[in-house]
Amino acid sequence: MIEKYPKPSIVEFNKLLEPIVRMEHIAVVVSMYSQLELFGVSNDVYSLNILVNCFCQLGRIGFGLCVLWKMLKFGVEPDVTLINGLVKRSKIPLAVSLFDEMVEKGYRPNLLTYNIILNGLSKMSDTDRTVRFLRLKEERGFKPNVVAYGTVVDCLYKNGLLKEALHLFSELKVKGTRPTVV
Repeated sequence: MIEKYPKPSIVEFNKLLEPIVRMEHIAVVVSMYSQLELFGVSNDVYSLNILVNCFCQLGRIGFGLCVLWKMLKFGVEPDVTLINGLVKRSKIPLAVSLFDEMVEKGYRPNLLTYNIILNGLSKMSDTDRTVRFLRLKEERGFKPNVVAYGTVVDCLYKNGLLKEALHLFSELKVKGTRPTVV
């Protein structure tokens, strides 16, 4: 494909490389994206997010951060791959710091991004910060969903704050969010 003239677009290469990621040949995909760059094939948001995901799976968070900053520098809005990768690798303070920095630079996180950070904070058993983050989410105009409330209620309960957990559970019903069995 690289030898064809004109070269196929990055979209065609993404279609080829995405299944290779699913087959868990991560290092091969990273190498191939490097080759594409050398041959002058421009990346797009999708390919850059695939690359960030690959670096996270390889445990190469620093490389993932480099790709993320490259995305932000060129005005490409990243998805939550790197933040999710950091939380999964128990690097929650770094995930929160990255989240804060991205917000400062104008990135508008979506509901999924907030929920990933909430999940990370709850894993750290930092109940005060978890509840504050839920409130921050509301202040920024996001109506927390049942996943967000469930995460915080679970965090409070697991840390012995049953009264606070029940209060938050009552609050979610008052605000019109239907609780699930979980």
